[in-house]
This record gives sequence, structure tokens and C-alpha cells, in this order.
Amino acid sequence: MKCIKCGTNLEEGTLFCPKCGKEVQWVPEYNTLETIIKQKELKEQEKRKKELELQKEQERLQRKAEYEKKKKKKRRIILAGSFTAVVVAVGLGIFFVYQSQHNSFDFQMAQAETKFSNKDYESALKYIERALSLNPKSAEANILEAKVYLKENNEAAALSILTSVVNEHGDSVNAYGELLRLYEKNKEFDKIAELMSNASDTMKDKYKDYVSEKPQPSNLGGAYSTDITVEFQNVPEGTEIFYTLNGKVPDKHSKKYEKPIVFDQEETVTLKYIAYNKKGISSEVGEETYTLKFEAPEKPQISPNSDKYDYAADIIVTAEENCDIYYAFDEEPTVNSQKYVGPIAMPEGEHTFSAIAVDKKGKVSPISSAIYVYYG
Repeated sequence: MKCIKCGTNLEEGTLFCPKCGKEVQWVPEYNTLETIIKQKELKEQEKRKKELELQKEQERLQRKAEYEKKKKKKRRIILAGSFTAVVVAVGLGIFFVYQSQHNSFDFQMAQAETKFSNKDYESALKYIERALSLNPKSAEANILEAKVYLKENNEAAALSILTSVVNEHGDSVNAYGELLRLYEKNKEFDKIAELMSNASDTMKDKYKDYVSEKPQPSNLGGAYSTDITVEFQNVPEGTEIFYTLNGKVPDKHSKKYEKPIVFDQEETVTLKYIAYNKKGISSEVGEETYTLKFEAPEKPQISPNSDKYDYAADIIVTAEENCDIYYAFDEEPTVNSQKYVGPIAMPEGEHTFSAIAVDKKGKVSPISSAIYVYYG
């Protein structure tokens, strides 16, 4: 017997169909027309049910396929968008990096120095120009630009740049160094002297080999009443001093200082002097004016004093050291009078004794006199 609902073969005594659960109504197994028609209908229903389920499954699979297709398309769009975003981000990053480097003075200078080290002077100059556009007054960039020009044998451009840097940056050790090197190469020692004369004490100490100090005389200019001796002391090793006494500016062709300079005449004289260090660099010109006007010696001392004497006393005359004494009776003595060499016997009668002192320069003292009366 079969289940009237699902057609499953049923074993004898089964109360409920094991497949569809339909209650089994046991009837004798014989086929009536009604039974055959009903079974046919059941089969048709079962067939339509399976076809419907198959159609539903196909529709489900089709929907799933369309969903997956849309999902993949959306994923591609997302991926494409993400890739575009990444590309844009990278591009922007590169742009910002480029912009930051393009506008970075330090970056431009680093590139310039690298190119300069590699002797790529054309490229170095391009980076320097960019650096100067960012910081026109940079001593560092200007000096590197000058060094590039020197490598390209454009000394005029380098000189102009270095001179400007020194004027604007008096504390730039590198600028001074490059300018001094250029002057020394061309043996322009006068320019070195001028440059260092205006430099700070710190810069002079840094480049002391390029500094020639002005000599210091032992006696400064002024009025003197005695002989004076002028010396230049503590002269650095290798330094030579030259001087003039005729008002001309001294140079290496002037009289060379080798011994003390003595002034022993009554006159006004101007001493001009200059030093050259071992590099041949000159100092500033020094100048001192000396006016020598010697004083006459004191008048001599005569003894004994004026008086009447009853005996022939000795007349003794003394004067300043290094003076000669001249004397006369009853007249003014001169350098042509009798020279005093020792005590003089007082003559009889009334006489005026006079004496003068004359120093080594011929300066004559005032007259000293005494009146003696002696009649024996």
C-alpha cells in the first residue's frame, strides 16, 4: 500500500506515513477509477511542486549571482577609488615634500655644497641661486657662490661678493679667510693691510699672520730739551721696520731700522715709520714729531764772593758737568776768552771777574761775575 499523500510504499501495519506523516487509512489494494485519477493528480502536484522549487532555486542562484556581480563591481569601484586616493595622497605628499624642499634654505645649501664637492659647479650655482632667493643676505650662501666663481676663474665676481659679505658681516670668519686667500694669491698685500686695519680684534687674532702691527717707539713725539733716543722694541720675528725723517711716507725702499735713532740737534723733525711682517704685509704708518730745543746751562759758581781782600786769594769756578768754562777780567767773556782749567790767583787792584759755561752743544750760560779789591 502507498501513502495517498506522498505515494511512499508503506509496510503492513504502518499507522503514519514515515515520510509525510499522513495518517494511513488501510484499504484493500485495488484500483478504482477514482483512485487512479487521484493518484495521477497527486503525481502532477508533486511534479509541479518540484518544478516550482527548481524554479525558485534557479531564481535564487540568479539573484545570488547578480548580487555577487554587483558586489564585485562595487569592490572594484572602492578599490579604484582607494587606489586613486592613494595615488593622489602620494602625489600630494611628493608635492608637499618637493615644495618644502624647494622652499628650504638648508636643503638648497646642502645640495649646493654636495654639487660643489663633486665639482659640478653649474648645478651648485643653481642651488645657491635658489638659496639666495630665500635668504639674500646669507653669508654662507654668498661665500659659496664666490667660491664657485673662483673655481670658474671669475675673480672679479668673487671679489665683489666677498667684499660685500665682509662689509655686511664683520664677524664672518669664512668671508675674511676667502678674501685674504684671494689677496695673498694675487700678492695684493696693501689690500690685505687695509682689510685687516678695519677688522675687529677678534678677527685680527684669528688671522694674526695677516696682521702687521704698527711699531711702538720708545719715546713719543713732543718737546725735548735734551738728546733723545728712539727705539722700536718687541718687534715680532721676521718683521722689518723702515722709516723716514724728511716727511715722506716710508716703504721698503726707505731707511731700514737697524739701530736706535738718535736726535741730538736743535730742530723739529718728523719720524715716519712702517713695519712689514714675514708675509710682506705692511702695518699702518706711524708718525711722531719731535721738537728739540736745548736749554743753556746754569751760570757758573764763583768763589770767593765779591769783597776786599788783604791777600791774593784763589778764584775758583765750577759749572755743570760736561761744560767748559771761559773767563775774563773787566770784560764780558766769550767762547774765545781764556779757558778756565784751574784756580786763578787774584790780581792786585780792583777788578771784575766774569765767567761763562758752554755745554757740548755750544749753548752758553748767563754770565756770572764777582768784584775783587786787593792791593797787596
